[in-house]
Amino acid sequence: MEKDYDIDSMVCSKENTDLCYTIIGKKHLNEILHYHLESDSGKIYLSEFAVKDRFIKIDSNEQIKKPIVSKLYTRITDTVHKS
Repeated sequence: MEKDYDIDSMVCSKENTDLCYTIIGKKHLNEILHYHLESDSGKIYLSEFAVKDRFIKIDSNEQIKKPIVSKLYTRITDTVHKS
């Protein structure tokens, strides 16, 4: 089943759950659906494909389990230490 992202839905990065956005709009640019996302740090537009590939939809009632150290930071430090 295809994921549906409605206005006011919240999405979190699969790589770093510290990055959460609220969908505040939708717009077709060059015949591709783009989502207008907003967070505390600003607003961005991302294509439907990018949102579905990089983010997970979270329920407004669902609490996001945030690790002490994000997965992205762990992966970066692991890569540096292996070099």
